[in-house]
Amino acid sequence: MTTDKDAVYNKDYADEEIRRHSAVGSVNLNKNLDAKVSNPLADIPYEELLHDVEVFAREKGPEDKLELLQRGALIAQDPANFEALDLEEDEKDAIRHENAHKWSHPWKLYFTIIVCSIGAAVQGWDQTGSNGANLSFPVEFGIGNGEGEPGTPNRIRDNWLVGLVNAGPYIGSAFIGCWLADPINFTSDAVLSQTWEQLFITRLLMGIGMGLKGASVPIFAVENSPAKIRGALVMSWQMWTAFGIFLGYCANLAVYQVPVIAWRLQIGSAFIISKMAHEEVRMH
Repeated sequence: MTTDKDAVYNKDYADEEIRRHSAVGSVNLNKNLDAKVSNPLADIPYEELLHDVEVFAREKGPEDKLELLQRGALIAQDPANFEALDLEEDEKDAIRHENAHKWSHPWKLYFTIIVCSIGAAVQGWDQTGSNGANLSFPVEFGIGNGEGEPGTPNRIRDNWLVGLVNAGPYIGSAFIGCWLADPINFTSDAVLSQTWEQLFITRLLMGIGMGLKGASVPIFAVENSPAKIRGALVMSWQMWTAFGIFLGYCANLAVYQVPVIAWRLQIGSAFIISKMAHEEVRMH
């Protein structure tokens, strides 16, 4: 049964959704030459802002943190004038310290960024593991005539199949992984594949994971990072992806002369750094 209180809450929530969308939509991109997004809280009256926060807390769950959220919203509305707000002195001291020492933050923040960065390195390593594997897995799976002379049987077909296997992660990422919002984990046993079809399927699954990771981990890092150093911390995603690519090439070079199973070691070597990330999370 719907109570009067619920009806008021539902109306308030609907009104808040309309106001929020209109505030975001009011940015005139033609006049916004510096490509700056306006502060969506800037022009909201005091009482309305506190009410919006209350609606948010009721909808999302942290009602026990309501007062803290409301103070945070007031600061976010006009960060430069926090001194004029009705805040505890220790809260003002904390803001002053953050403004004066932009790199002084809890270790947990940097640990979070490190774990995100290792995730980027795993992605880079995964991307290059297949490069070295291309030297041997096509022959093992009977699709190795792609590099033959013109007229070699199945030359064109084998070229397409090897390319398809290599494109598997990006197909899975583009068509499935990046579009998924929920945290889904996949276990890919590519190193145990016995046919090119199995290898292709496992690489599709890996691509789904890569898409999920690429679309969510940088955003998670952004949401955890203070505004003053957000760009520097989030840049670590791309930097560590490149570092992972370097590690992948190193792994390829280290095992390329191993008989028979070289390609399996090259594809599976990214497990090393992914295990490190797992252990870091588990221990903390």
